[in-house]
Amino acid sequence: MATTTVGAGSSLAVKIFSAQLFKYSLGESFLFSRFMGQEFIRRGGRRGRELVGTSPDMPIQVLRDLERTAGDVISFDVFTEIRGDGVYGDALLEGKEKDLSWYTDEVRIDQVRQAVSAGGVMSMKRTKHDLRTVARDKLARWFGRFFDEAMISYLAGTRGEGTAQWVLPVGWNGFAGNPLQLPDPNHSFTIGAGGNVSNDPAQATPLDLSWFDKLDTFISEMDTPINPIYIDGEPCYIVVLHPRAVEQLRTSTTANSWLEVQKFAGVRGEQNPIFRDSLGKYGRFILHRFSKVPFRTVGAKKVAHCLVIGAQAGVVAFGNAGSRFSFQWKEQWYDYENQLNVAGSAILGMKKVRFNGEDFGVVTMFVDIT
Repeated sequence: MATTTVGAGSSLAVKIFSAQLFKYSLGESFLFSRFMGQEFIRRGGRRGRELVGTSPDMPIQVLRDLERTAGDVISFDVFTEIRGDGVYGDALLEGKEKDLSWYTDEVRIDQVRQAVSAGGVMSMKRTKHDLRTVARDKLARWFGRFFDEAMISYLAGTRGEGTAQWVLPVGWNGFAGNPLQLPDPNHSFTIGAGGNVSNDPAQATPLDLSWFDKLDTFISEMDTPINPIYIDGEPCYIVVLHPRAVEQLRTSTTANSWLEVQKFAGVRGEQNPIFRDSLGKYGRFILHRFSKVPFRTVGAKKVAHCLVIGAQAGVVAFGNAGSRFSFQWKEQWYDYENQLNVAGSAILGMKKVRFNGEDFGVVTMFVDIT
């Protein structure tokens, strides 16, 4: 049987592995693989139906405008709701039209790169194709971690402290000119020592199940509630918890109550990625544990920035460098094509969506995890 060999630095290898690096990187990401949405919006144009991004009804929206045009900034708008009473009967409507009003935000993009050495043909006892696969998997894991850490830092408004798990250093404050922004007071929530709702992280206490009833009321009474995501027509929010907050929740909850939280997770996780590996559901809240929820020291407490996420909480924008791929694959063979180094790169930017100086699709829930 004939064997097809993809030569060193070939355009076919670049094409195949550029596409695979994008796919595998998203698969390695906790946030993007679950909350980005699978269906892409398409629209007509001179080139027919074009890929422009994912739905704003999902927690993380993908913007692809800069894959077709030059530039490094995408602006996007949200229109505010029409307010005020209507006109009844035959009363005059003309001249009483409501002006449309909207807020604008923008996200900038820049190049992010990482490189790995896949080793040599003999030392790895692999073919050239196998070495490419090793490099792809290593880079995909790194980019998956980068995606998660960057997006969770943007949504939480801080990189936070520790740990050795992170690839992003303490003090990281965003990239591509998109700075991290702390949550605004109107989208901050915690329960103080007296059981009262507060927006002050210094008042945070350990988490228990009763928080979620008060959180539901808090969201419902906001001037502009964060938009839910809809699953089979049911409005829901995603709650991303620090592992210590999960421990607090479990140990403060009776066995029967915790079974109620868990009972829908397994079945619905097979049908919808939002439920995959979830802890369960309480009311409108789908609970997830994530080891990289940021925390910081506030006074004598360690306070986690747990997240309550609705629709269009964050955006990620992709550009390209003259090709149709969101990721680029560059390989460098040396030592007479025995050793392989590979660089992966992506042109992208991400941020928390904010309009009029306030967070749009996320409430930060401060939990004392000391």
